[in-house]
Amino acid sequence: MAEKKNNKINPFILILIYVCLIFAMYISLSTLALGIFGKTVMGTVDRYQSRLDETNEELNRSRSIYKGYFFIVDGKEYRGHVSYNGDELWSNLEEGETRQERISYLPFFPYINKPSMLAEVDQIGTVSLIYHIIAPIGYIFLFLLITGKLKKRKKRTKQTF
Repeated sequence: MAEKKNNKINPFILILIYVCLIFAMYISLSTLALGIFGKTVMGTVDRYQSRLDETNEELNRSRSIYKGYFFIVDGKEYRGHVSYNGDELWSNLEEGETRQERISYLPFFPYINKPSMLAEVDQIGTVSLIYHIIAPIGYIFLFLLITGKLKKRKKRTKQTF
């Protein structure tokens, strides 16, 4: 008797893949939403670190940058943080030191926010904009592929009598 082949993916791994795809989609869609619908306010950067990763890397990729910031909308304080690659080099902030920076946020849900330089359409560049438009389509395709919704269908052969 032939043994059945088990092509099932471990449920834990499947859930992990789904969470990663949803998070990646959230990043792209929130960046687009901030660029299109976002408002801008002056925020305060209270944590900043810049680490040199590679001196021979391409433009805007030589450093890993981390920023922690807060801003106030309608009398309520919102906090955020971001990590990205770039060539920006500020000196690291000392205890109690702050800097001002423009922050983009969604007016109907200010918890979705980023520094404006990472969200404004004219500042992120054409390639990044195209990426954030196409990437969610790719994530949906991968989601459908993993769930098995994109299986090949068997062709029916015509029977002759």
